[in-house]
Amino acid sequence: MFGIHLADNFRHPYFSRSTGEFWRRWHISLSSWLRDYVYIPLGGNRKGRLRKYFNLIVTFAVSGMWHGGGLKYLFWGLLHAGYQIIGDVLKPIRKGVYRLFRIGEEETLAVLIQTLFTFVCVMFGWILFRADSLRIGLSMIRSVFTVYNPWIFFDDSLFELGLGWRDCVILFLSLLLLLAVSLLQNRKVSLSKLIMKQHILLRWSIYFLMIAVIWILGTYGFGFNAQDFIYGGF
Repeated sequence: MFGIHLADNFRHPYFSRSTGEFWRRWHISLSSWLRDYVYIPLGGNRKGRLRKYFNLIVTFAVSGMWHGGGLKYLFWGLLHAGYQIIGDVLKPIRKGVYRLFRIGEEETLAVLIQTLFTFVCVMFGWILFRADSLRIGLSMIRSVFTVYNPWIFFDDSLFELGLGWRDCVILFLSLLLLLAVSLLQNRKVSLSKLIMKQHILLRWSIYFLMIAVIWILGTYGFGFNAQDFIYGGF
């Protein structure tokens, strides 16, 4: 609108097939700065594998401390360094498994497995990132594997955590819409250009529908306060 063109800062990071790719898609301005001003000046991957791993550890430690003070942020950064180091060490084994089961690395099954595994690894990192402390975050991760309570999906206790069933329905539908749009954009489909090609009646119906949705849902949600600084919770 104002003639200012900004570079993409997020490029659908949750479609990444590795944590290395995740960091090339997530917070691109930060990750590229860390690459150019921390990782490469340290030597990057030009001075052998062990030096490369050391440089990764330092770079992601800086990333963790950039996000905030406290051990949880440092641990989160080092966790992502560990992800990349382990992934690099196990790369020959992974390729061998694919050959054993005759699965091409670009086949749909392999891509799906890699994407889901990367997603789960990143989510464990976000638990630590979001927790009030490192101890609480590690306790939450431990409970994922030790607490057995499948009945919470049937006794309505999930709806006592802050989101009622109506909120959950809206959340579910919103996630489906977000997923559909992200899949299209990841395949280089421009929704804005697609809408602009439609008949004027359909086009303006979409515009008014979007405005109505923003009016209704723009100030909707548990604990929402329009006066709060949107980034203050960080």
